[in-house]
Amino acid sequence: MDKKDNGVAFRFKKNDRVGEAEAESDDEFLFQCFVDNGDLDLLRNCSSAPRIIVGRTGSGKSALIRMLADREDHVISLPPEQLSLGYLANSGVIRFFEEAGANLDVFYQLLWKHVLAVELIKHKYKITSDAAQRSFLSTLSQLFVKDKAKEQAVNYLRKWGENFWNETEYRVREITAKMEEDLKASLGANFGVVRFEAGAAQKLTAEQKQEVISRGARVVNQVQIKALADVLRLLGDEIFNDPQECYFVTIDDLDTKWVDDGLKYKLIRALIETIKSFRQVRSVKVVVSLRLDLLQRVISETRDSGFQSEKIESLRLNLRWTNSQLQQMLNSRIQHLVKQRYTSRPIQMADLFPSHIGRQTFSDYLTDKTFLRPRDAILFVNECIGRAGDRGHITAQIVQDAEGSYSQKRIDSLQEEWGAVYPMVAKYLRVFARRPVSIKLSELSEESIREWVQDELLSNPDMHDPVSQAAALCYLDGKLSHFKFLLILVNALYTVGAVGVKPDSASPEYWSYFSDHFPSDGVIKPTSVLKLHPVFWRAVGARPPH
Repeated sequence: MDKKDNGVAFRFKKNDRVGEAEAESDDEFLFQCFVDNGDLDLLRNCSSAPRIIVGRTGSGKSALIRMLADREDHVISLPPEQLSLGYLANSGVIRFFEEAGANLDVFYQLLWKHVLAVELIKHKYKITSDAAQRSFLSTLSQLFVKDKAKEQAVNYLRKWGENFWNETEYRVREITAKMEEDLKASLGANFGVVRFEAGAAQKLTAEQKQEVISRGARVVNQVQIKALADVLRLLGDEIFNDPQECYFVTIDDLDTKWVDDGLKYKLIRALIETIKSFRQVRSVKVVVSLRLDLLQRVISETRDSGFQSEKIESLRLNLRWTNSQLQQMLNSRIQHLVKQRYTSRPIQMADLFPSHIGRQTFSDYLTDKTFLRPRDAILFVNECIGRAGDRGHITAQIVQDAEGSYSQKRIDSLQEEWGAVYPMVAKYLRVFARRPVSIKLSELSEESIREWVQDELLSNPDMHDPVSQAAALCYLDGKLSHFKFLLILVNALYTVGAVGVKPDSASPEYWSYFSDHFPSDGVIKPTSVLKLHPVFWRAVGARPPH
């Protein structure tokens, strides 16, 4: 029986949607239709380890942070663009010491610890004036006159915290200015007049650079790390010591352009180290969301400083969704949309969408076209609804029409998500144009992909793209074998989630968005099978199986 005749009086309208792609714009549906798969409860538990939310674009990181703020009483949000950390990037002195090779990681950690400590104190004691700040410090001083460590912590807060009620960016500038002053003074007369302009450090001799590194290290090691450690103990022992009253600090949108990339990776690494330090303050939880590709880049760019992924494994909350959870989320949103105009009984996806698309059930067809992420599922359903007109149901033809537009938009989204790591990622996918969606690696022979390599990777190359670089080494310079080039290509396509890899007949099919396992170069052979993700079939022009 046709769904429009099954007693459902609901009809779609032109601008109906089941939510927005960005959690920040999804108020109407997010708070009414949130599906908790256990992640939110884990975040709300102050004693649980996970506090770094890691996931791909659209996996629900921002939604979790917004729900945390909605459910908890004490949540402080720190948008990175409001911290004025760009002041660091524009500091000629900081840049000079960085370019010379000085390690300023300890200073960056001090900066984060200071900002977080002051924000927490300001929030708890409602410090909004000079009088409130004096009263707070006076009370603490009287409590700890005989406790030297805590007295030093109070002195630190008195020294640096005279402007508690000012905006966070003011305090960032204040501390950075002090560090600049000390770094400049450390150079002394031996260096003469130093112009702290771009590239100035590159003009130094090797001996001078080593001297700058040494002097910078002395200055950084003299910053009040001990006093700040005392401040954290003070916070944990005396201020935030009620296990029934948890305070949260959330930091989202670290993937935006809040500071130059080179400095961003170091600041994020310092933030992660700071999060680890704050675990000693048991009634405080610093919660940060990080896109998976950004975290991978941070690990790659700061590995020489001893930063390794396994050291933060316990702090990670890796977001993953199942087919059934996505269906539950969509059903909740459909019900919310429908009940505004039709309330006699609950309506679900099955009432409004076709039961099958070809040989697949609609639910399987839908999740096949996503990376098991809420945003993808919402966007695909919205594409279908946008073509429904004034209908009371969506036909299989409407779904298939919507897929074409949706497929191209997902390529655009992939480019936006991974462009910093793989600037030409959208062009990688075209190696599947007019090919079967599932192929053996041996089918990508040097001769068969030469035209694609020339047109897509070498005709207008990006010097920062690793696959384009490998293509040049292979096809222009002859310094890389064809198979080695294919391994680099497969590595990139697998990492971004565009292909699944089946190393051999005895192995399962691996997908990066579904598994932490990565098939190493050693197990990938010419007989290994690559499968293009179904979401890209239409836009790429690959040949689906019959």
